[in-house]
Amino acid sequence: MATFSSGGAAPSAHSYRRAFTLIELLVVIAIIAILAAILFPVFAQAREKARQTACLSNLKQMGNAVMMYAQDNDEILPATGWQGPCTNPQTMATNDTFFSGVFAFPLAIQPYVKNYGVLVCPSDSEQGGFQKGGSNCYEQQLLQMKVPGAYVGMKDTAGGLRDVLPLSYAGNYKLCKSYVTIPGTTTPRGTAFEMVSLPDTNYPANLFYLTDVGSSKTSLMAGWYITPGYGNAGNGTGRWELGGRHAGGRNWIFCDGHAKWSKDPDFKNANGTAKSETALNAEYRLRGIYTDYLTETNN
Repeated sequence: MATFSSGGAAPSAHSYRRAFTLIELLVVIAIIAILAAILFPVFAQAREKARQTACLSNLKQMGNAVMMYAQDNDEILPATGWQGPCTNPQTMATNDTFFSGVFAFPLAIQPYVKNYGVLVCPSDSEQGGFQKGGSNCYEQQLLQMKVPGAYVGMKDTAGGLRDVLPLSYAGNYKLCKSYVTIPGTTTPRGTAFEMVSLPDTNYPANLFYLTDVGSSKTSLMAGWYITPGYGNAGNGTGRWELGGRHAGGRNWIFCDGHAKWSKDPDFKNANGTAKSETALNAEYRLRGIYTDYLTETNN
């Protein structure tokens, strides 16, 4: 006697699909979470490495521009001190109300680099910029250079100068002769308008020209001038400390035009106090980074 099924053919073993159990799903999610925890920091480090490389490229372009400027100006380097641009040529009085006609390095190199974008580090999220509130010296430089977006009165607008010209780097102000004295005296080596020339320098491959800096979180002050450890607070809030944004170090240009990265020393003493500018200068010197153009011996 024939047998008939009421539901058609029985399902085959191949057509049956087994769903994941809750435990299996949780295991998969846990594995994904572990992989993410491992890989995300790697991705972040890779992104920062790319930004560090882009920053170093900026400095290399600026280093080439500095060398071209020097070649056209009797081997004298572009101004890195506040006193040069902000000194009255008639009275030699130094004040932010004056603009001497001497452009600071970010503007002096523009005829050679033709790119304001190289003045900004990709890792600098809080650019202080070419910024000093109320400074006619700062404002006139931007106006006379015809920096895009510059306007009369920007010095009196909060962040106005910074917004027109973001700036992530500052120069070695001790390359301006008025900031340093003749050894054994209190006499400056020169006037506010006397920048170092390349023949003046001992060991230009070690003497830094400019480097990464941060900006004051309270005043937005950044400026174009610095020395290692300038304003070090030891708590991560100073301009100098905030410049160490590349894997615990920063990028540098030297007076022979080359650029490189170097790790920063600890900004605190063993007792937790902030290291002095003098102490930090000495520590960078041990890393082959010099500040004083005349007294270095390379020993």
